[in-house]
Amino acid sequence: MLTIFNRRELITVLSEQQFYRVRNALLNAGIPSTSRTRGVGDTAGSRVRGSMPLAFRDAALTYTVYVHRDDYHRAWEAIRPAL
Repeated sequence: MLTIFNRRELITVLSEQQFYRVRNALLNAGIPSTSRTRGVGDTAGSRVRGSMPLAFRDAALTYTVYVHRDDYHRAWEAIRPAL
C-alpha cells in the first residue's frame, strides 16, 4: 500500500499521452503506483479540464507519478523505454 510516508515521486510529465505510457509501463512491470494531476491555477484541475479546449489541456496540467520508495530504481528502469 502506498502512503504519503512510504512513497517517492518518480516523474512529473506534462502530456497525458506520456502519463499513460508511464503508468502502463509500471503496470506491465507489476509495480504499484499512484498519481496526482495538478492544473494551472486550479489545484484539482477539474475546472481547467472542463473549460479548456482539448488542444490546451496538456499545457494546463501536470501529472506526477509516485511509487513505493523501495521500488523506485526498478520503476525508473521500467519507464525508461516509455520516455
